Amino acid sequence: MPKIYMSLQLGPMVKIDIQGENCSEITNALKGFEELNQTVDAMFSDLAKRVFPEVENGAKETTYGKERS
Repeated sequence: MPKIYMSLQLGPMVKIDIQGENCSEITNALKGFEELNQTVDAMFSDLAKRVFPEVENGAKETTYGKERS
């Protein structure tokens, strides 16, 4: 039976539940999360550009609160 339960609410439609016996299991479960996060960001950015093409030239893109170069 897992000793550590972790639940992350990342937005209205994204929730991650992680269970593990120790911190190294939790760390292994979170590997690749950054890549997943970047993939989802790219997908939604592409979708937003398709839905709101008029905004693309006037707005600055951001990722995690930081302006993209």
